[in-house]
Amino acid sequence: MTITVVICAFTLKRWTDLVSAVQSCANQSVKPEEVIIVVDHNDELLIKATREIPDVKVVPNAAAQGLSGARNTGIAASSGDVVVFLDDDAYGEFDWLVHLTGPFADPKVAGVGGWIVPIWPGEAPTWFPETFLWVLGCSYQGLPEDNGTIRNPIGANMAIRRRVFDSVGGFTAGVGRTGRNQLGGEEADLCIRYSSRFPDDRFVLSRTSVVHHRVTASRLTWWYFLRRCWAEGLSKAAVSSLVGSDSALAAERRHLVRTLPLEALGTIRAMKSNPKAASVRLGLMFMGSASAVAGMFWGRARPRQSPMRTAAGDPHADINEGESGTHRSGARSFVTIVQFDVENGTELTAPGVMAGERLWVEVVKGGRVVGVVDQTAEADDLLPTSVVKLIDQYDDFECPVSVVIPDQSLPRATVVVPTMNRRTDELTRAVQTLLDQDYPDFEIVVVDNRPDDHGRPITEFVGIPQVRVVTERRPGISEARNRGVADSSGDIVAFTDDDVVVDPKWLRAMGERYVLDETVEAVSGLVLPLELATAPQLWFEEFYGGFSRSFRPQVMKLGAPIDDGLFPYAPGSFGVGCNMSFRRSTLQRLGGFNPVLGTGTPAKGGEDLAMFSSLIFANGTIAFEPSAVVHHEHRRTESDFLAQVFDYGTGLTAMYTSLILHDPRHLIGMIRRVPAGLRLLTRPRAQRSPSRAPSYPRRAIVLQALGMVYGPLAYARSAARSSSR
Repeated sequence: MTITVVICAFTLKRWTDLVSAVQSCANQSVKPEEVIIVVDHNDELLIKATREIPDVKVVPNAAAQGLSGARNTGIAASSGDVVVFLDDDAYGEFDWLVHLTGPFADPKVAGVGGWIVPIWPGEAPTWFPETFLWVLGCSYQGLPEDNGTIRNPIGANMAIRRRVFDSVGGFTAGVGRTGRNQLGGEEADLCIRYSSRFPDDRFVLSRTSVVHHRVTASRLTWWYFLRRCWAEGLSKAAVSSLVGSDSALAAERRHLVRTLPLEALGTIRAMKSNPKAASVRLGLMFMGSASAVAGMFWGRARPRQSPMRTAAGDPHADINEGESGTHRSGARSFVTIVQFDVENGTELTAPGVMAGERLWVEVVKGGRVVGVVDQTAEADDLLPTSVVKLIDQYDDFECPVSVVIPDQSLPRATVVVPTMNRRTDELTRAVQTLLDQDYPDFEIVVVDNRPDDHGRPITEFVGIPQVRVVTERRPGISEARNRGVADSSGDIVAFTDDDVVVDPKWLRAMGERYVLDETVEAVSGLVLPLELATAPQLWFEEFYGGFSRSFRPQVMKLGAPIDDGLFPYAPGSFGVGCNMSFRRSTLQRLGGFNPVLGTGTPAKGGEDLAMFSSLIFANGTIAFEPSAVVHHEHRRTESDFLAQVFDYGTGLTAMYTSLILHDPRHLIGMIRRVPAGLRLLTRPRAQRSPSRAPSYPRRAIVLQALGMVYGPLAYARSAARSSSR
């Protein structure tokens, strides 16, 4: 086992401390193979350290400024099997590294935290609560015994196996400290991400691995104490947005319930001997706890804007690219998607998973996806017991017999792709997968729905005969789709979005349904996640159960036996806008999509469900074809996910409002289905999701309800804007 020590430094004010930290590494009973100093965007310090500190590697922080970026740079520059982190204002005792790395004899130990003792500027303050020594970056009362399991080590003294970074990436940018920004929690985020994928591994505490951490006089003030508690609350809010509040706050809940009351009781008993110090200590315990809780609630009230990934945009975030944890788009995932064929007992994808990694298993039978299961990997494969369970679980799943339709019998198709062209690479990717369709006769109509292209028209598809770009300046996806229909020449018109990857047989699966059943006027298909690279992308699958409600072919029409208490008003039961098609004659007969509804209007959405509902109430027939597959790139950030939840709620009741205004008799049908709707909204989290332990924030349910309340008003605003054009 080789050891690298990484020391991150950012200021010349700690020069003497930095030299002491490096010297303590050289004085170890067992010396590390290399010591790396990472200088965080300070050229003067970089030059001085390079010139005056021998036998170490000095590198500049090549990532974003801050502790996370500096640590990621150190990891990228290191070669050790174990990476040890030591603060620049701390030094290790003679046998510090021996005790810190000793627990790695157990292969299940992924990381070790050592004991951190404060170096006070004078006498140890009697008024400072021992349970709050974490404020100063030191070990505190209430931590486990030696070799006990911990959620995460404290950053001033910790050792992490390289495989942790190989499997889940580095420290998350925006969580670690940056200059005056005192947010921490990057160690907790890293360890929780790893533990969620490898639950059999653990992080442990070594009380015999001791470093001494300098405490400056400026930190021994009430203001600093309360400010750090507030920042800790903000940090926990940030980490819980990354990994879920259950994981992020488990240790804090135990600390609040068990350890703090014990010190408070001891402090009360000490009132007689030192009433002033005891009173201050008791008061700080109360105010510090209140400040941390307030900071957490404030932080959770402000959705984070950055992707819930490791150091988004940071070139050193994914320390070693490797193959572990890959997903469909090629980058490391929060959860890895694999496909498993239960008939052959083999994986159809080989992403190079690692033992204990969390997998999102798409179960395949008869050449199609028939279910999704949350599983854990063993070595580079599924757990053997999981394989047996999957085979048994899907043994009686009956797949339809495939009927081969000759090419000449398939109708001509038009695929309409509305776009705001916010990301040209996504649009290009989507169109390329459409061009690769196994279908004899089709065209692609890209509808540029930007109100103003700022002089930059869409020219990426010039020279491709199958692709036409048309412009619709009136805002809203309904207007864009209607323009696409008007410019179409196909007998069937299929719709998808610019943030999808389309299966090569998508269009053929739809076209065959129209040929096999001439009564079918619309076909929708299965929507699977393209990636689960961030926590919010997983939350979408957990909260909605994904876009698709079923993996079996269905035919939906009035009077058909359908096991759905909300039919025909059920959201998502017919299909979704990124994977649907209609006969062109049907769209013309129904008058097209309602321009008052949909993305890009105040009503936010609901235009696809409104079209399906209009067809159903016109005694039409809709087919759901699960072999018509698109892979959708879910929204990657917490703020985008929460906005999407609100918008979906708004679009749903805006659509209901449009139905009622068109025909008030719909109100009676909706009232009859209120009990079923309430059961759907209030069902437990575990019933919403294939996940073993759903992690999406509970406030998503509240935001969905608020969106539903706002929906009728949003419809009124959208209708007024539409009539004024």
